[in-house]
Amino acid sequence: MLEIFDSLCILLAKAEQKHFLYTKKALDEAKLEISPGQLVVLYALYKKDNISISELSKKVFLDNSTLTGLIDRLERLELVKRVDVPHDRRSYQICLTDKARRIEQRTKQVMQQIENKMLENCSESEITALRSILGRIFTNF
Repeated sequence: MLEIFDSLCILLAKAEQKHFLYTKKALDEAKLEISPGQLVVLYALYKKDNISISELSKKVFLDNSTLTGLIDRLERLELVKRVDVPHDRRSYQICLTDKARRIEQRTKQVMQQIENKMLENCSESEITALRSILGRIFTNF
């Protein structure tokens, strides 16, 4: 292992950097026309859409201003739409479009392929430990 990886901070940062680049390439090869950041938003909406931007923000752990840019780009790709909330002119819900639903299975397949690559040669106990440790790291920050 490289000497610089004796620092867990650097190892984690470099692993995420490689994961990001691999994910970007996999999305490009699948011709999904979305970025890794947009993938996170779509994944959350596949679990539950027709939600406010504030609720979505909590689900994806992004501030509203960052999320607004991602929603704008997803809207230009015709994958999401903003729908007005009756009786509240200032609010809107984020909804998946039919186009987004048509690519849902392919998107999830690509995510599974990425996860499989990421965890190849890992045992179930190692995967369980990794999930636990990453969860604690996330909580600590």
